[in-house]
Amino acid sequence: MSWEFAGTMTKTASLYSIGLLAVAACAGPDPHPLSWDMTIARPFEPLTMCLAQNTPPDYGVTPAIDQRGKIGGVLLTQRSTRQKAGEFDVYAIDNATSRVVFRSAIRTVGGSSYIEDQMRQVANSCGA
Repeated sequence: MSWEFAGTMTKTASLYSIGLLAVAACAGPDPHPLSWDMTIARPFEPLTMCLAQNTPPDYGVTPAIDQRGKIGGVLLTQRSTRQKAGEFDVYAIDNATSRVVFRSAIRTVGGSSYIEDQMRQVANSCGA
């Protein structure tokens, strides 16, 4: 009886391991990984509009404000291809401070990209 139990457990453990590997293979990397975030001493609504207005002309911008949730966002698209390039998410911490999160839709290998650096400069200019 104990031998049967051990054999069943070995088969179950093997199937469990194969199942985990299959799930891991299907669940690829996050399509919009966190690129960077920063805290800026400015209310979320004016900060969201500043980010939209100061984004370089290479990108189309679509700003959005949710007064009730106290969050803002700016969708960036490449003007040449009309593809998503990235996004700013702006969260109110309090009435005078916000957290900005930038996610790049442009894949990079090992390090920052040009768009990440550009958008960090935009956020820094809005915080000054």
